[in-house]
Amino acid sequence: MKVLFLEPDRALADDIDIFMNKLRLKMNMKKIQSEEEIMHEGPSLLDYSLFILNLKNPTDPSIMKFIRQRGNDAPILLILDKVANPRMLQTLYYLSYDDVIIKDFSPDEIAFRIYKLCHIWNDDTFCLAKDVCFDFKNALFIYKEDKIFLGRKEALFLKYLLAKSPHIVSSDEIVCYVYHNEVISQERIRSLVRQLRAKLLPFHLIETVKGEGYRIVNTKIEEEMDSTSSAIIKFCLPLLPVFADSCLYAAL
Repeated sequence: MKVLFLEPDRALADDIDIFMNKLRLKMNMKKIQSEEEIMHEGPSLLDYSLFILNLKNPTDPSIMKFIRQRGNDAPILLILDKVANPRMLQTLYYLSYDDVIIKDFSPDEIAFRIYKLCHIWNDDTFCLAKDVCFDFKNALFIYKEDKIFLGRKEALFLKYLLAKSPHIVSSDEIVCYVYHNEVISQERIRSLVRQLRAKLLPFHLIETVKGEGYRIVNTKIEEEMDSTSSAIIKFCLPLLPVFADSCLYAAL
């Protein structure tokens, strides 16, 4: 996926580029430091699947209009320095930027915004192995003919774990993505994890990383070989997600 990233702070741009390319989908980020460089893109402007822009005057829509008039409707994520005037946010809302993020933010936070804006979610279906998949849209974990129905928060949590795999998901990310920044206790998160683990048995998908959070591990399943034998067979189901190359809107 090709991204045009306008950020005058070269160190910040490099840090975000490195972090994003540690995740599942590799991104080809073209990093620029001035708005004039966007004007010189020409036909190549159509190649980008996402624009991340830190503009001198974010309330001036000329850069957005320039991109749109040249036929690129890819999402635009606007980076703001700390907002002195809250009314600016209202103006930006009416300008219809796809998302806005305010400094100082963590790499995890901007990664979440990018994942939300872009179709990096495999059409909301994650294939773990043959006959094993997770259908986020319908909140279903499917194994052969068996369907396990998940609650909304359980489905959101599992989707984010799969999207970030093999990386760890922190409690702060869970609060942001699953609970939409609601003030909750750590026990409530642990309760959600226990509920999801219980529903997914005999699959063991979720590993607790002490002091850091949770992550997806290679799945283990235990089942009887046949009705006449008590022998148990164990095998691993490697995670096999396939992500889209294009960047589209992803309504969560």
